Amino acid sequence: MWLVGMMGSGKTSVGRLVARALHVPFYDTDEAVAAMAGRSIAVLWDQLGEPRFRALERSAIESTPSGAVAAAGGGAVLDPVNRQTMRFDPPVVWLRATPENLARRLEGASDRPLLTETRPRVDLLREILEARADSYETAATHVVETDDRELADVAEEVTELWPI
Repeated sequence: MWLVGMMGSGKTSVGRLVARALHVPFYDTDEAVAAMAGRSIAVLWDQLGEPRFRALERSAIESTPSGAVAAAGGGAVLDPVNRQTMRFDPPVVWLRATPENLARRLEGASDRPLLTETRPRVDLLREILEARADSYETAATHVVETDDRELADVAEEVTELWPI
């Protein structure tokens, strides 16, 4: 099972809860990339740039164990190869949230490379979401709304999507 969506949508938090409920492993591609490179995502992004970061991300996605609950980095769906790889281990769940909610959840976050501009975060997030929405839609087999919901409620809905 794959969880996709914007930064702040809850992929890692929801994913850990779902994996615990299903008694399966949890895999986070951002954590895998950082472990492979021995550096944080923010440092990798700064030192290597987006193209080399995305290559590492693709490798992490290809290495994801089957039967796990996996959280993909927010921009992973931009790569058609990643979308295809995710479809080999469905479902692919888009945790969808509005830019306003994402901005609220990410308030104070300083480790997000795409949020370093001085413009208001909600404007940046709206722009990023608009650029990625078609890719999320193409990747997803299911959409779960996360706005104004508790993590446990979102996790319960996602858990119900696990293939039996």
